[in-house]
Amino acid sequence: MVPHMSKKNSFSSLVVIFLITFATTGVYAQILSFDKCGHHLVMETYEKKYPGFKEAVETTFENVRNIKNSGFSRNDVYIIDVVFHIVWKDSRENLHDSIILNQLAVLNKDYRLLNENRNEIRSIFKDLQTDAKIEFNLKEIIRVKTNANFQLSLSGLPDNVKNASEGGSKAVTPENVLNIWVCNIRPIPFIGGQILGYAYPPAGLDNWPANANAPSPGLDGVVLDFRVVGSNNPNILNVQGMDYDSHGRTCVHEVGHYLGLRHIWGDGGGIFGGSSCSVDDGMEDTPNQGEQTGFSCNKTRNTCTDVSNDLPDMLENYMDYSDESCQNIFTEDQVSHMRKVLENQRKGLIESQVNTSEINNYSFIKVSPNPGMGEFTIHYTSDSRVLLYTVYDISGKLLLSANPENDKQFKVFVSPGIYYINIIDVKGISTSTRFISY
Repeated sequence: MVPHMSKKNSFSSLVVIFLITFATTGVYAQILSFDKCGHHLVMETYEKKYPGFKEAVETTFENVRNIKNSGFSRNDVYIIDVVFHIVWKDSRENLHDSIILNQLAVLNKDYRLLNENRNEIRSIFKDLQTDAKIEFNLKEIIRVKTNANFQLSLSGLPDNVKNASEGGSKAVTPENVLNIWVCNIRPIPFIGGQILGYAYPPAGLDNWPANANAPSPGLDGVVLDFRVVGSNNPNILNVQGMDYDSHGRTCVHEVGHYLGLRHIWGDGGGIFGGSSCSVDDGMEDTPNQGEQTGFSCNKTRNTCTDVSNDLPDMLENYMDYSDESCQNIFTEDQVSHMRKVLENQRKGLIESQVNTSEINNYSFIKVSPNPGMGEFTIHYTSDSRVLLYTVYDISGKLLLSANPENDKQFKVFVSPGIYYINIIDVKGISTSTRFISY
């Protein structure tokens, strides 16, 4: 995903520092000294490990495009349960709950078209801006202290973060839950290269070639570097003197891949630049774009001028590599594609949905009533005592923090809004849930 460079550094100073060649397979993986999103590396790595992976992803993508009428209402709001795995080695990596909740708020705002910068879209693209009607509900925050390193290598990605036996954290029911791992993604030793995150796109398993093995379901989800989570993160990622200014949209971008979207330029162009306008992202309402934008908010940029009905590059799109501060749009076709993926390849994420009054049944926390009118009774159903509870609003702002006198049941009072309560018990178990006041 997209890093924003401090003004003292320009994108033109960023050079390619190496090109990995997998000589035995003829596969080339390209990594910049500050590569934003590991999507290309995901595709190449798993094509090498599981021949036919790229074909399966491509076939799945085309199958989704060809679904004319899913039978689902476009007004349905799909709620995806999310588990954050905070896998940390030093205290900086053990992100505070407020940062995780802030990241969740960014996801919800951007996917519901409630982002503060939504009106900064250019007029030529305004009518394409679409509410995805997809929300993200925090099911759990799992914290794992580790001695392991999570490092890019010549053979691929740091998926050991998803394996408990290798110092990581095991996925929670990946067919029903979006797992997001947060760790320190380390560059390749002596060579360098940094990615901010990566995700696995949906692959239709029925389309796999004979004798081809799908990647383990336990690998499915999103991985983020701990320094790019949330917009209130005090940790700054610096590579070769260049700072990344997080707005929490690395996660927005990677979840887009997880829900089946491609980069807006269709991964044409390559790292050495140049136009590749014949390569497309498969969306009818995104303009042709020859290459990634690359840290820019230059709204005069147009990399494909030789096509009919020409439009400038849509650098406001979350699936570009533009400055996060100017991103504010999923298009109607992109939204339709993600929703069809949820209704088909990732239907397990929404099949288990319950109504709002039951949304807190996922954890040890029971909130009654939910939704309610300002006064809520909180009941902790675990066999352990409550050590501390905290209440945050949807922006991640801490509102309440207390050690309840009654360690199993207590009341909280809030004004209208959406809130998250987190409880830490005496065993150190942390669990959260959402409640709504109207």
